[in-house]
Amino acid sequence: MTSHSPQRGVTLVELLVTVVILGFTVALMSGAFTQIAQMLRVSTEQSNGFLGRWNQSRALYDIVGNMVIDPTLEKPFTGQYDQMDMITLGLPEGPPGVPRHARLRLKPASEDDNSTDLLLENPMMQNASEAIRLTRFPGRLEFRYIDHRGQELVQWPPTGMATYRPMPSAILIRQTDGRRLLVRAAAYEGGLSPKNNALAQAFGIIK
Repeated sequence: MTSHSPQRGVTLVELLVTVVILGFTVALMSGAFTQIAQMLRVSTEQSNGFLGRWNQSRALYDIVGNMVIDPTLEKPFTGQYDQMDMITLGLPEGPPGVPRHARLRLKPASEDDNSTDLLLENPMMQNASEAIRLTRFPGRLEFRYIDHRGQELVQWPPTGMATYRPMPSAILIRQTDGRRLLVRAAAYEGGLSPKNNALAQAFGIIK
């Protein structure tokens, strides 16, 4: 005669306890995943904001920091509230270290968008489609120029001054209402005469 061991099933109480434990586990894991997702979102937004501000500042720093004086020009640098013309070694396109004419211009993005584009143009080209947008800033902006005495000017060369340096000591991008300064880029004021052999050779003045 064969004997059968009694088979024990899952009681309703055990099933309910299992469901309750599983529910608590899912709830805890869901909260943890939500917090992790929120932390990743905040971190991504902060990183993107930092990169955006970095790109905005570098767009002007490299070009302005590599400006040079062409001894053959009467005014190697001119600037107004919305544009400036210069000679620079640091254009984003083309071989580095080669002096080239450049024009930086601030242009409102559109009437509906309260932002301003920083454009790089070739003064020799009349076609506006050749302009390169370096970056976009929030708000309506304009250039300002700092002289060697630290005074902020609206144009360069300064008006009403008998003598002035060929380049400003620094260039600012400021909101038009004057409340907020977005970028300050310093110009390099090295040897400014043709006696600087490296500079003179770059412009073909001496061999």
